[in-house]
Amino acid sequence: MKKLALLIGIFGVIAFVSCEKEDTIEKPTITAVDSLSQTTPVTHNTELSYTGCHSNQRDGYIVSTSYDNGVLLLSIENFYIDCGIDSLSVFSEVDSQTIDVNIREILETTTNCACQIGVNCSIDNIKAGRYELILREDGFVFYQEEITCE
Repeated sequence: MKKLALLIGIFGVIAFVSCEKEDTIEKPTITAVDSLSQTTPVTHNTELSYTGCHSNQRDGYIVSTSYDNGVLLLSIENFYIDCGIDSLSVFSEVDSQTIDVNIREILETTTNCACQIGVNCSIDNIKAGRYELILREDGFVFYQEEITCE
């Protein structure tokens, strides 16, 4: 019985350590074009970085935004992921009223383990104004708020 408990403990540590990964991904995003006011699409570079699993588990997402020189910075704390994660990817769509950010998990294997991480995302070429910010995880909305970029 002690060997079984030791074996379960070892696998638990391995699963937790496998979550400790930091990655940075940059993907260009094309803004939807309004044919009356704009003739060429605007490219938005979206960068993503994230931390390893946190040991201090808390409930609820904590989202903060800041805007500087046309760059929107998003910070998400307490973002839940599967411990079998290989990496995260991000895709954002921007139009004159909405900034829609979809964060997707890329999994090596699915586990029965979840952990919280910190996620940081920046999107450039954002014009000053008011936007509806929509944050999604694998397509499902987990946060929505009106923000002002100025």
